[in-house]
Amino acid sequence: MRLWPFGSKKADDMSVETLLDRANAASPTGGVPTAAQAPASADGADAAGDGTFRMPVEDIFSIQGRGTVVTGRVEAGAVRVGMQVNVVRDGGVATTTKVTGVEMFRKVLDSATVGDNVGLLLERLGKEDVHQGDVIQG
Repeated sequence: MRLWPFGSKKADDMSVETLLDRANAASPTGGVPTAAQAPASADGADAAGDGTFRMPVEDIFSIQGRGTVVTGRVEAGAVRVGMQVNVVRDGGVATTTKVTGVEMFRKVLDSATVGDNVGLLLERLGKEDVHQGDVIQG
């Protein structure tokens, strides 16, 4: 019985950096920045509202009594509760709103950074005001 289904031995053990480079090269968006490529700030975190936050909208939910929640993976920057963000559609700003909540897997957070899968509770937006594929930028 063979343990490895693709031959007797795994031919190459690639490093994490090599795998990330290959994945980023194959990505249609160019991938996410690595720690070496990300801009560094004095305290190690991006300032709220500095224009670097970016998150494509994957799904939209309307929660009765709370509002509209958009979900997605943070591609760049950081988002914090109270931050003003723009909903960008077709290259133009569709609307501007405020983030009133950040949650990740049913945990309430104050902020989210690159790579986090989060849900953002947006102020004064209906489910019909945001579409899948829109980009939330701050």
